[in-house]
Formats: sequence, C-alpha cells, structure tokens
Amino acid sequence: MLVPLIFTCIGAILLGVFCFKRIKGSSPTVAMIKALVSICFIATALTSIAFTDFDMKHIRFGLWVVMGLIFGMLGDIALDLKYAHRKSSDQYTYAGFISFLAGHVMYDIAMISEMYIRGNKWHLIVPAIICAVITVFIRFSEKPLKVNYGKFRWIVVLYSPVLFSILVLSGSLAWLHSWKNIGLDMIFGGSVFFALSDLILNGTYFGEGKNRPVDIVTNHVTYYIAQFAIALSLCFIGK
Repeated sequence: MLVPLIFTCIGAILLGVFCFKRIKGSSPTVAMIKALVSICFIATALTSIAFTDFDMKHIRFGLWVVMGLIFGMLGDIALDLKYAHRKSSDQYTYAGFISFLAGHVMYDIAMISEMYIRGNKWHLIVPAIICAVITVFIRFSEKPLKVNYGKFRWIVVLYSPVLFSILVLSGSLAWLHSWKNIGLDMIFGGSVFFALSDLILNGTYFGEGKNRPVDIVTNHVTYYIAQFAIALSLCFIGK
C-alpha cells in the first residue's frame, strides 16, 4: 500500500499549492495544477491495483472505478477552465457537469456489478426511491436554498440524484455486507465528502456571496478527500 499512499501524499501537497493559487484567481497554470492533483488520484487507484494484494475477482470493480476517476479528472479540468476562458464559461460548465455525472454512473455500475447480492432487491429499490425524492426536491429548491440555477436548471436537476446515488447506494450495499467490507465502507465515507463538496459548490456557483476563499478551499478539499478515498478503497475491496 506504500505506493498508493505516496501518490496520495503528492496529491495532497499539490492540492495545497492549487488552493493557495486558486484563491488569488484562475489561470491555465492553476487549471494545470488541478489536473495534476486529479492525475494523482488516478495514479493512486492504478497503483492500488498493481502494488497491493488486490483481489483479482474484483478487477471489473477496479476498472469501473478508474473510469469514474478519469471522468472526474475531465470534470475538474472543465470547471476550472471556465474561469480561464470566460467567453466559453457556459460550455465548460455543462462539460464539467456531464463529466462528473458520467463518473458517478461509473461508480454506481462498479458497486452494483460487484457488490450487490442477488435476492436483496430492496437494497437497490430504496436508494432509487430516495434519489427520486431528491430530484423533486432539487427541482423546487431554489427559494429555500437561496440559489438561482437559471439556464443550468435542467443539468442540476439531472445531476443531483446521480450524485447522491453514490451516497445512498454505497450505504445500502455496505449495510448489506454488514459494514465489513472496508473498501465499500471507504466509498461510503468518500461519498459523504462528495455530497458536502457539491453542497458548497451549489452555493458557490448559484448563490450570492458564497464564493469566498473559505468556500473555494473547503469545496476542493472535501472533493479531493472523496476522490482519494474512493481510489484508496481499491486497496481494501473484498477485505
């Protein structure tokens, strides 16, 4: 597990550099540093498979997770380039949302394909119901949350239940496995940070007065904790 931890530590250092520069403003250089942090969580996942006692029965799970992380990296790049290229801001915002949505779908597929035990359909049905309720809430949440989604309303409504599907699905499947699968438990923990990150981002993008340095830092720190937790979960999946 040493090599994955090395990449995690490098990612943490680069994240500190990124946050320091990002609160001063955006630029292609800042976006490049962010991309390097994302490359580190992909490297963490790949080395978790290559340099730890990875259970090869779960190789499909590992590959789905790696694909999810790659989509996450693409989303990271898109959302930071929106600040560096203001004229194309909307296009980069849509690209970021779509990339993250695809990444979350990869994580869901990974969990369902490898962690679901047949005959326990309620562990899939209940998360689906919760996500449907979240969709309805998000659709009518602008006034309670004091945000304005504007032209991005449709993508926000589409993205939100997919985001929270990781949280409710990983929790449901971890419960199914009696919270004894460390890797799955780590994904659940990571998904909690995912939710926190996107709640902060929701205010940063669509609220007023919520784009302070503390918001920028907490958004990125919680997001990267989530991604690195998911990447490191491959060291423990099946154990």
